[in-house]
Amino acid sequence: MNRIIALLAITVAASLFAFPARAQLLDEPQVSDNFYEKVNTKDREPRPYVHVREADVFIKWRVWRVIDLRMKMNQYLYYPTDTIQDRISLMNLIMEGLQNGVIVPYDPINDYFSKATTYEEFIQQNTHTDTIMVENLDDPEGGLIQKVTTTSFQTHNVKMFRLKEDWFIDKQRGVRDIRILGMAPVIQVFDENGEFKGNQTLFWLYYPSLRSTFAKREVFNSHNSAMRQSYDDVFAWNRYFQSYIYKIDNLQDRQISAYTGGINALRESDRIEEMLFEIEHDLWVY
Repeated sequence: MNRIIALLAITVAASLFAFPARAQLLDEPQVSDNFYEKVNTKDREPRPYVHVREADVFIKWRVWRVIDLRMKMNQYLYYPTDTIQDRISLMNLIMEGLQNGVIVPYDPINDYFSKATTYEEFIQQNTHTDTIMVENLDDPEGGLIQKVTTTSFQTHNVKMFRLKEDWFIDKQRGVRDIRILGMAPVIQVFDENGEFKGNQTLFWLYYPSLRSTFAKREVFNSHNSAMRQSYDDVFAWNRYFQSYIYKIDNLQDRQISAYTGGINALRESDRIEEMLFEIEHDLWVY
């Protein structure tokens, strides 16, 4: 009986989560909400990377970093929490792609993209059903009845993203370049008393497969609404975000937090960031 109740609760939660996407379609304006037709964005394709041969990769580093959406510079990736016509947050865009089947999530245990999952599996894993005893108000003797409560995933709880990327020197072009390989949304986990327990990675996404979806959606530009970047411009090209490094390729495969903490961890992150830029400068100084 309890299994049936749980399955029904999960089904209801999944349908409720899918409702905003359907409601958005119903709420579309009946007339144009602009004085010109925006055709470039919906047909936009990601700008192709420059082809790189293995023989031309002179030096390479693998770097993992965190984008905290609570930082002022990054808040345009977090808002709006609910999609508003042509404005959509990063996490809502990802969930829209998952629901439509154009984005594939991978297991959060590691960042090797070794095990693909589905939107339905993610919703099921992140829907929690609890049975509690409450007072039966219809019972004059004050008896207790069981009540099933369901907590489903909410996109506004995602306030951090992890990036997995390669920094390399291309000796053919004589430049340092960057390729993002993976992206992962992260939520904070709290216990029943509200105490912070740690960060939880929800799933990993293979960034090259996201580029087509990201290229077709714009991010907010507070300075000029006619000159908005696409999400792919933000990540693949302009790198218009603030972040910090939490891991770089190393012998023991350790994160920075494994060997230092507090302000020293931030200093170590800054040291690595500076090293990545200085190596390119020193490489071409004779």
